[in-house]
Amino acid sequence: MQFRQTIISTVTLLVMSLGLFCGAEATTIDAGHATMSWTGQGIIDDLGDGERGFSGKITGNILVKHLPVGSAPPQIHKGKMDCQAILHISENQEGPKTGVCIIRAHGDKDIAYVEIRCVGVKGECKGEMTWAWGKGGFKDITGTTPFVATIYIEQGKAGRIHGSAHWPDMTYTLP
Repeated sequence: MQFRQTIISTVTLLVMSLGLFCGAEATTIDAGHATMSWTGQGIIDDLGDGERGFSGKITGNILVKHLPVGSAPPQIHKGKMDCQAILHISENQEGPKTGVCIIRAHGDKDIAYVEIRCVGVKGECKGEMTWAWGKGGFKDITGTTPFVATIYIEQGKAGRIHGSAHWPDMTYTLP
């Protein structure tokens, strides 16, 4: 009888420890196709030779077309994206563009912080968005997803730019 209780206790402890040490496996989320139109306001510096630098705020609404498993019609999720950006805009040579952004979704219940880096000549930008941290449904979010963007300087409006961004296959990982 004593031996049987010892075996049961040992097996129980072993099973419990496997749960503690193995941990939960992360899940990659395929959010779907995302698109965003954005506007920016900041300072545009003429750097000469057809080059300009933009430093300022970019904001827009991001729409994600998602087809959940077992769902017939796709769902459209909407979020708001606010970024602080520094963009090198050139007529004839590729330049770096960076941004740090907060994405708010589901009535501000889910918040994610992302870093964007891309390169391109005037009017285009190709690169990656990296999920750095999150709260709510985005708690402990990680991952990197490719994107493309367009950038246009508004003529006659000091410091104004606009454009769009597209994530053909937005993905991220949650614990």
